[in-house]
Amino acid sequence: MTKRILPEEINDAYLKIKGDILKTPLEYSPRLSKISGAQVYLKMEHLQQTGSFKIRGVLTKIKSLHKEDFKKSFVAASTGNHAAAFAFASKAFSFDGVLFMPENVSSVKRDAHNAYNVKQYLYGKSSMETEAKATSFARESDSILIHPYNDRDIIKGQGTIGIEIQEQLPELDTVLAPIGGGGLISGLCSWFENGKIDVIGCQPVNASEMHESVKCGKIAPPSTHATIADATAGGIEADSLTFDICKNQLNGFELIQEDEIKAAIAFIVKHHQTIIEPGAALPVAALLQSKKYAGKNVVLVLTGKKINHQLLTNILDNYGDNY
Repeated sequence: MTKRILPEEINDAYLKIKGDILKTPLEYSPRLSKISGAQVYLKMEHLQQTGSFKIRGVLTKIKSLHKEDFKKSFVAASTGNHAAAFAFASKAFSFDGVLFMPENVSSVKRDAHNAYNVKQYLYGKSSMETEAKATSFARESDSILIHPYNDRDIIKGQGTIGIEIQEQLPELDTVLAPIGGGGLISGLCSWFENGKIDVIGCQPVNASEMHESVKCGKIAPPSTHATIADATAGGIEADSLTFDICKNQLNGFELIQEDEIKAAIAFIVKHHQTIIEPGAALPVAALLQSKKYAGKNVVLVLTGKKINHQLLTNILDNYGDNY
């Protein structure tokens, strides 16, 4: 099976799910444009159903299944946003769901899907441990695994964001998006494969597994450092398709410090009156720190909005006047 995902595959996925998702706004950022020297636009995926872009991949995967598959249980692992999309889909498609989350998952993400009929289990110290548990559980119980990133259909679904961006800003030069396991960035790389548009992945310095993996040519172990950007932390599965796509197609990385993530969250609240989670702030932080994109039309993908209230309050108190 080819590891490459073609733009026409992503277009086919979009035709299947476009009636079930929001075409999220693309909002110009005057202040960020002035600071960076670029023309900066925000792709507001944090306004998507379930509060993040993850619903695109989950719906694409589920709509690729056969009728007989729905007689089985469905299994997922997630730090929160994939879990919320999985829980939403469990109600929409009336399947029984089993959800595994890391033991350190934030309470705001854990509670986001309590209203849905999914069994929840906490397991593992990292996303990679949790994903391995979900994979073995699905195999042993003959269940359908809805993987958060290492799945062609998931990647195709996340890549549909690229279709909308290109429709909304045809004169696009560069897209910056967060990287965790790499499903989103791999989908964007696959859609913009012709090389005319640069795709840049953004990671915390404290959880830069994909950057380290591409740098050394093999998948790096999970970071032992803590980051508030939990949606992008936890490691990469050993056979991940996303590693191959990033290694061969990604145009570059931006590595972000913890203080820079916090300042970017405060910036978006102050200048755009909307709340984003730490992982979503990574591309914003990159533009706040650099003029390397000056003169270009740049889109930043804001991926999610789930953030602990106390953390947000502390960030606004300490970083609200930075910009």
